[in-house]
Amino acid sequence: MTESIGEIKCEEEIAEVFSFLGISKFGCEVYLKLLQEGPLTLSELTEKMEAKTSQLYYYIKELVSKGLVEASNSRPVVYRAVSPSVLEKLYIEKTESLRARILERLKATAPRKQKLASEEPNVYTLKNWRTFLARAEEAAHNATVDLVVCGDFEFVKYLNETIELKEKEGVNTYVLLYEVPGINIDYSKLPKLRKIRKYVSGDLVVISDSRVAVLSQRRRSLLEKPNYGLIIEDPVIIDYLEQDFFFRWIRSEIIRDENIKLPTSFTIFRLALYEAQKLLQKKCRLRVLVYGRYVRTGEDCMVEGELVNTLFEDSRGIAQLTIKVNGNTVTIGAQDAIIEDIAASRVEVRGAC
Repeated sequence: MTESIGEIKCEEEIAEVFSFLGISKFGCEVYLKLLQEGPLTLSELTEKMEAKTSQLYYYIKELVSKGLVEASNSRPVVYRAVSPSVLEKLYIEKTESLRARILERLKATAPRKQKLASEEPNVYTLKNWRTFLARAEEAAHNATVDLVVCGDFEFVKYLNETIELKEKEGVNTYVLLYEVPGINIDYSKLPKLRKIRKYVSGDLVVISDSRVAVLSQRRRSLLEKPNYGLIIEDPVIIDYLEQDFFFRWIRSEIIRDENIKLPTSFTIFRLALYEAQKLLQKKCRLRVLVYGRYVRTGEDCMVEGELVNTLFEDSRGIAQLTIKVNGNTVTIGAQDAIIEDIAASRVEVRGAC
């Protein structure tokens, strides 16, 4: 068989596409010959491919049945290959159909409810960058109360759609953007959020409802993708990540910082304190509903009262809300509280300004 100028052979990558569509490598070669030199009759195709007529007829019928070759109504029959764009649509259609079926079966197999991090605290390692991005997006998508995203412009841009969706759903969403040499920031393409700030540098982080954190570092070079990432479901480590984020946040440059919308909820206590403190300074009257545990007894509790004071002393490590409950003063701290009356796992802020 002689090769014409610019002739494409059914190499491995092309053969994989045809194999996915149920076509053998020889069927792929028949399609390519018709694509480059067709329309052709069976006898012309036989001559050009130096193959047996009966063999070619079998593969032609297969290609016609798969929709990759068209047959005329004339005699003798003339065959021609569909365009590559049609082939692409058939490939995508089958891919999507297969994807939908597989995901449906996998979702039916997976447990309906994931275990809480506090039930089985652990840290998992991912060694694939694309999987890390997918898990970061999944964590962001699963947020229902508050969401923290830290990273360079490219990382934030990848999560833009999910981030914006979460804020529209009422999730308190905070984005801390890092300036990385070589990765320019296009401010017009930043997510449309109430809370965006900029800091010098930091890790790639997503924290969702204080239940799961996704973390990676650029340890080799600034522009090289990290070679591994962590999925963190240990509440102690997540608490440290949240503290690290908070202290970066309050020292960062403001890009956009609008007031929170009431009523709202937080699992990150220091953010609840910070936002409540700003509202109190504007003479807003606030009530706070706290879910947590009594520090001295360890018993679970749910307490509501009027917010009368906020205390944040960085040097002493004190972060505290004070509320009035039936005439009594009750102090609220974070989940690791020791000196307060209640250690809060979730804070709901209500009121009006």
